[in-house]
Amino acid sequence: MGVSHATAEELVRDLFELQRVTRKVLKAAALHRELSMVHTNILSYLACVPGRRAKDIVAESGLGASGMSRHLSALEHLGYVTRTRDLEDGRAQIVEITAEGRKALEANLRADAETLVARLGDLGEEEAERTRVDLNRLTELFLTSLGMSRVTAATIAPEPGAQPGSPHPTASGDPGRGKENSP
Repeated sequence: MGVSHATAEELVRDLFELQRVTRKVLKAAALHRELSMVHTNILSYLACVPGRRAKDIVAESGLGASGMSRHLSALEHLGYVTRTRDLEDGRAQIVEITAEGRKALEANLRADAETLVARLGDLGEEEAERTRVDLNRLTELFLTSLGMSRVTAATIAPEPGAQPGSPHPTASGDPGRGKENSP
């Protein structure tokens, strides 16, 4: 039993709307912080998949090479990433997140969580958890259909007293240089 074409069309519209409004909410929150949404995404990726070539981060992010170079330079200037020459390919650079970068990322993710708590209003914990599970199910279906594995994972330690059994997904796949994450 599959999904009807009409339902799939509505789901596509709903996903685009969710993406649009989520970016707007997080972008507004990021205006008052040191890290932009793009910086947060890059650091999240590096926290889960360390030691990546800059060109592989470009491929995963959808940013152009010049834009990525600019963002990596800014993050390096802040002390949040390091770039070293790739010993296997002298033209390439290996990018790593620093301890300071992890701290900044965790602070940003906590602030984003606070923003969402404030914006989710009357949504109860049970409904929020159901929504999270459903969104993760969609993500897994899309990843499976693409022959990929999850790349990003939570970097925030669970709050004391958090519900066991509801951990965030963890990164999987090969964190090696230039290799695709595959199941």
